[in-house]
Amino acid sequence: MKIKLLTSLLICFYSVLQAQEGLPIYQDYLTGSWYLIHPSTAGAASSEQVRLTGRTQWFDVDDAPSLLTASVNARVGKNIGVGGIAFTDRNGNFSQNGLYGTFAYHINLNARAYELNQLSFGISLAILQRRIDERGLINSRLFDPAISGTVLTDGYFNSDFGMSYYKGDAFILATVKNALPISKDDFLLESGLEPNDQRTFLLTAGYTFDLNREFDLEPSVMYVTIPEISEQFADINLKGYYNLNENAQLFGGLSYRFNFDGSETTANNETIDLQRFSGITPFFGLKRNNFIFSYTYTNQVNDIKISNSGFHQITLGYNFYSKRNLREGGRECNCPAFR
Repeated sequence: MKIKLLTSLLICFYSVLQAQEGLPIYQDYLTGSWYLIHPSTAGAASSEQVRLTGRTQWFDVDDAPSLLTASVNARVGKNIGVGGIAFTDRNGNFSQNGLYGTFAYHINLNARAYELNQLSFGISLAILQRRIDERGLINSRLFDPAISGTVLTDGYFNSDFGMSYYKGDAFILATVKNALPISKDDFLLESGLEPNDQRTFLLTAGYTFDLNREFDLEPSVMYVTIPEISEQFADINLKGYYNLNENAQLFGGLSYRFNFDGSETTANNETIDLQRFSGITPFFGLKRNNFIFSYTYTNQVNDIKISNSGFHQITLGYNFYSKRNLREGGRECNCPAFR
């Protein structure tokens, strides 16, 4: 019972640290869509996009974290993009669900439509609900006044906003997540201990190199900071695209995530080490006749971790090409956000 209780509490604690508020920030944007983390990219692609993702981790741990997302984004006018995301995130006894609705506006800064020079703005409104089931945490021999033994839920609204700039083969994307300071009850601990300000700042930049007619290489970097809890981490990414023929394309790459901050740990009650999270994420996928399939695996490389089984994710997608996109698809660029 003690082992089960400790494992449940550890998973809940890990989920709070990793997920924060709203849709968790994983590397699914590398195989799904930039829209998952940047609202200003809604409707920016050369197609209308539908994406489904399923993520699970730690196969050898009961009630391990899992995430399901469904997203769609499209251009509905010459300059207007819209999108929506639904997700459910479960981490042991803790879970959260959410819906995002997005409006984006795209401004072409070049008189010649076939040359990509675009400034975009986007805002998402979110409805979020979280739940913790404490019924399995009650221990008659270990009383804890912080555990009520009931199912606790609450709901609230928040907003993300950002802007993007695309110039030829280069792109830079910036977003503020959880932009609104929301006052809500903290049902995980005593009331008033959870900060109202949970803003998260994201900055992404990259460039697509056209190496030859079949192969493109796209390095990018993403920096994330959460000032309220003094957390910073970054992704360094390298993604490649290989055209098999007119109807099929292979893509894949590697991502390395590392945390700038760390926690003090000790193994022998004497030596204190600073432990930072870091992980390696290889991924690959196939696009054929507008259908997309991809697989992503993440392995933690730091010394202290809950499991060695890693993180697994599958993405399914489909691209719809409207008449607008067919007319505007001839831009003279690799157009990373327009794939």
